[in-house]
Amino acid sequence: MKFRGLGLALIGAAALALAACSGGREPNDAVGAKVLRNLLSKQGVNGKLISFKKIDGRALKTPNAEAYEFLYEAEVQFPEAYEADCANERARGRCAYLGLARSQSFQKGEVLKAEGTLHFVRSDKGWVGEDQNAY
Repeated sequence: MKFRGLGLALIGAAALALAACSGGREPNDAVGAKVLRNLLSKQGVNGKLISFKKIDGRALKTPNAEAYEFLYEAEVQFPEAYEADCANERARGRCAYLGLARSQSFQKGEVLKAEGTLHFVRSDKGWVGEDQNAY
């Protein structure tokens, strides 16, 4: 009887370890929030992410890659005044991550309610976010 219980425990532990290492799960709220924080920081946005929620997502497959599109809602509070200059943004950057289509000014303490999209690509290390980190 002892061996049977031990065997079941080992099988359960192996299954959990395999699931954790496989990278098969879709990116979740915690991963999305971390990626957004990293991207905003890299773009020089002095804002604090005060809420983040995944609102939808979809898997995308091409012959060369497997990707995931992650739609989110977030609230970003600006501890200092911030000027989002979107008119000169030529590549996907701070305005896209903040969900802004046009230039906008924010006062100290103001909260922006944003909607946006993050993209992930599957690799042998897991899901790689737009911040170039694997999760």
